[in-house]
Order: sequence, then C-alpha cells, then structure tokens
Amino acid sequence: MRRTLLFFALALFAAGREAAADPYVIADRANDAYWRIFDADASGVIDEPSEVLLYFAAGNAAGTIGPMNPTAMQSRWDGLTCMGDQINRNVCLTRDLNKDGDAMDGGESIMAADAGNASGVSFAFPTGAAFDPQGRIYVVNAGNAFGADGVYRMNDLNGDRDFQDAGEIEVYVGPGALGPGNGPYSPQELVFAPTDVATLGFLRNSSADLHGVYRCLDGNSDDDADDPGEFTVFWDVSAAGTPAAAGAALELDAARPGAMYTLQLAAGGVDLLIRLQDQNSDNDAQDAGESVVVFSTAEAGFTAIDIASDADGRVLLTDNSGKKVIALVDNDNDGLFMSPGERTDYFLNSLASVGDIRQISRLPAPSPCTGDWNADGATNTLDLNVVLTAFGCTGFNCPGDLDGDGETDSSDLNIVLTDFGCD
Repeated sequence: MRRTLLFFALALFAAGREAAADPYVIADRANDAYWRIFDADASGVIDEPSEVLLYFAAGNAAGTIGPMNPTAMQSRWDGLTCMGDQINRNVCLTRDLNKDGDAMDGGESIMAADAGNASGVSFAFPTGAAFDPQGRIYVVNAGNAFGADGVYRMNDLNGDRDFQDAGEIEVYVGPGALGPGNGPYSPQELVFAPTDVATLGFLRNSSADLHGVYRCLDGNSDDDADDPGEFTVFWDVSAAGTPAAAGAALELDAARPGAMYTLQLAAGGVDLLIRLQDQNSDNDAQDAGESVVVFSTAEAGFTAIDIASDADGRVLLTDNSGKKVIALVDNDNDGLFMSPGERTDYFLNSLASVGDIRQISRLPAPSPCTGDWNADGATNTLDLNVVLTAFGCTGFNCPGDLDGDGETDSSDLNIVLTDFGCD
C-alpha cells in the first residue's frame, strides 16, 4: 500500500509539471564537470553567461571525488542525480539541497559506490543510470576486463548514505539474461515504464547481432528481471519497421505514454532518432510502424549522444561534435521532426564554457516552497503523501527527505506541515 501511494503521488506530479521551464544538467568530460543550463530569460535559447552554471566538479565542499570521465547520468524528480564515471570506476549521487543551483556545497554529494564495494560489483564502465517508479536507483555496467555486464539496483540497507556494504548492490539483470562475465551483450541506457503493476524496464544494447532494446519485466516479483522469460527482445535488428543498429541512448517519450526514443548511427554516418511504440500490445516494437525514424541528419560535424524528452513534445539532442544542444519541435503535428523550422539550436555554447556535451538530464525547476519535495511549485497533499509513505526511510536517496539529513522523519514532516499551502 505504501508503494502504491508513493507511485500515484509521483505520477500525478509528473503529469502536471511544466517541463519546458526546467533546467538541465550536462556531463562534460573535457572539463571534468557537470553544468546546469537554464533558459533564464525565456528566450527559447540558452547562451547568456548567467544561464550556464557549474553544477558539480572536484573542489566541492563535501570533498566528493570529482568526475574524470562521466559516462552515465540520470536525475530523479526531486533533483537527486546519479552519475557514473569510467575512470573513477564509481557512482556518485548529488542533490542541490539549498536550492542555489549547484551541488557543490557540503552534504550535497557523496561517492555512493566504487570498485571496493563489499558486494563485489564492478562499476568499471557505468553506461546507464535510472530510477524506477518508486524512486529506487539502478546502474548499468558494460562488462570489460574488470567486471561483468549487468544492471544493478542500489539499496542503502544500513542508512549510512552509500551502497558500499554487503548486499546493498543487487542484480536486476545479470548472468541469467546477459550471460556470465563480459559476454556478448554491451548494455547501455535503461528506462522504466511508469507502472505500479511490476517493475518494467527497457535496456538499450549495442553489440554486434544484438543491437536493440530489451524488455525487462520482473514477472515473478522476486525483484529482478533475470529469470527465464523476463528478459526479452522489444526491438532488434529484425524489426519490420526500422531495424536496430549501434546506439546507446534511450529515453521515454514524455508526451506519448508507452513510447520511447533511441538514437543510432546508420550506414553512411546518418544520425537517426527513432520512436519505438508497441501499438498492438504484443510486448514488442518489432511490427511495421512500431519503429519510426522521426529525425535524421547526415551532416558533417554532428554527433548525437543523448536525448531529453519534455511533456510538451519537445525533444532535446546533445551534439558533441558541434558542442551544443538542439531542440526538435513537431510544429505541423505529423509525429515527425523533419519539416523546415522544426529543428533549432537550444544551447548555443558560443562562449565555449562547456567543453564536451554528452549526457543530459532534466532537473526540477527551483521552487519557492520549502516543503515542495516534488518540485511542482507548491507544498500540498502530494508532498505530504510522499513524506508519510517514506517515513522512517534512511539513506541519501530517501523520498521526502527535505532537509537532506539522510532520513525521512519528523523534521521533514514538520517542514511540509509548516509550509503547507505554499504555491
């Protein structure tokens, strides 16, 4: 019952938020930093110096190790951001607790897991990070000489705000689906469907003959998708629409329930944005019309890396060659982004303050309300339900932890009750 209440509170929040006004965080491995970008003047373009702020790097007041080669990132609705780093071989968590626009202050970041974790899990190449509808953290690792392919759920069992202790990193998809060690798969980004029936994930894979998206369903409620029949093809190289090829990015379509976007590079150096949707309810996107190219470009000097999808239908793509972010808007409502004027430059980066533009994730917009956990601009019953449902939770990633002390407790409840009605 607690899980169901939390899910519905989060679902109502996600449906009502004004996504277009939200800031974004961008991973920059050239400068070993994460940047917060925001259209402060509502011009439709981000380029003013005040619109690009350092979000997280070495030298932070918490003393958390800074990024060296960020390879995975995703943000939760409350601003908790999970970051994976290949050189550091670790996973960090950040959250802007004092709402000053960065995660550089004391208590706002932590090294959550590294190669020394007692669960014996390698994060030598973290390629994806995700949150399920209950807010739990998952990290994808692509196998190499240091460790196996796998998708792992992180669970702070002892409330010490990390996942370093035995049993705190659990296999969600592992040898049962991907094979032992560094096998034929190369798992990349992961997303979760907004459902409370079961934990339903979708995993992008990029390896020869196994390119595509795989459906991960915990069918027997044992908290993994590693059993027979739980890891199945959703879309692959044999699709009747647009077949799969090499690619890493995967993002739910925030404007179309049940749809998702993926990027891939086609023959001849053509960047493709593909929308996938199971239209006949057969649990795949293999049929004609279920995998559609909605944007493509063969231009030189363009390398699409990651995707952000907004509830208003806009899609952002990071272009690492051009060192910018483009926006795609379906002005003529044909379901595509191919018509003149439907592609514009959104983050120009004309000052070259950001050296590398790869992963992108939406952050919640700043809220004037201290009890507004879900960042919808008000302190109301949604926030109260989250705090009550998660009451007693300990750890860095607790829903409803408004004061950032690692616990959802009476102090958080007092914040909500005192601020209740703020909008």
